[in-house]
Amino acid sequence: MKTQNHTQIFKRVLLACFAVLTSCTVDTDKDIDPNLNLKNNNECVSVMVSDADINSFYDSNVNIPRPEDTHLKALLHYNINVSDFAASKKFYKLLAFANFIDLNIDVTDPDEAQGLDLPPYSLKTTPMRAKDGFIIDLIKFNSPYDGEAPHSDYNSIGFSSLHLKSSNLKKDRAYLARNGVSSTVIVGTEDTPEKIQFADPDGTTILMSQVGPVSNVYFFQRTKIDGVFSTNINVTDLATSVDFYQEVGFELVDQNEDYATIALSKGRHITLTESCSPNMAYEKVNHLGIARIAITTSDLEADMEILSAKGIEFYSPVPIQGTGVFSIIRYAAFEDPDGNVLELVKLPL
Repeated sequence: MKTQNHTQIFKRVLLACFAVLTSCTVDTDKDIDPNLNLKNNNECVSVMVSDADINSFYDSNVNIPRPEDTHLKALLHYNINVSDFAASKKFYKLLAFANFIDLNIDVTDPDEAQGLDLPPYSLKTTPMRAKDGFIIDLIKFNSPYDGEAPHSDYNSIGFSSLHLKSSNLKKDRAYLARNGVSSTVIVGTEDTPEKIQFADPDGTTILMSQVGPVSNVYFFQRTKIDGVFSTNINVTDLATSVDFYQEVGFELVDQNEDYATIALSKGRHITLTESCSPNMAYEKVNHLGIARIAITTSDLEADMEILSAKGIEFYSPVPIQGTGVFSIIRYAAFEDPDGNVLELVKLPL
């Protein structure tokens, strides 16, 4: 009986996490950032989308999906795989992410594990919420474990970085330095930084931009890190990826020769950026770094049928029911043309 009570509590916590995420809003202030080519290797230089061109807000009110389209709603969270759970949780707390609860998950059913294209697996996880409501799902895979370091090249194909926003970047950079986190100014100057780059304990690239006017009003806050600024996916062929994501159910908001902005009916816009990097998307979702993103849907079965008819192959032919406290959700995962893993999630809300 005691175990059942704990399980019910965990489920309520998860529901609260999802409720907070789906009800949040963020500001639309933008700073003016010159176009930048970020050089992370000698062979490939790809365009970094300027901060002024980033659409990083919720509730975009794009009039989709139409009845014949999929039922995708909004970006739910990033999955960030780590090697040292405690150290990584401490690091992301420095970035003003708050964790809700630590959970141990053991998936012993091969059919359920196939939902992520893995053998039976075990992991430890905690959802962590930024000030603006954005969620990262911090995961330490116990088995199977892949200890290969994340790509250090911002231009790498896939989800190459986490991009945060600050209303006092200079002070936040000093705060990180005092806590042992070094960073590099990539836009602006040492005295007036506009964008910095650093890494988490495993080497996952993190960008942080000054967004809006500088604020010195703290109200007992340790930082002015205000949340996630943008979501970017690097792709090998922009036209192919734009076509694919439109087939999935995204609306094309804007496009030029280097990048495109896509959106769902609600939630954060996503930027697709064409890259010439030789570093491809991670082969499996247990690779260290940002290995997949989750998107909410109001009708998972219908979306699987629609997308399967368009030639998209899911890891499992049927929706997967989560294990333990995650039994309140169902999901299905597939890949984009570059192998980036997208997970459709049906929440009980």
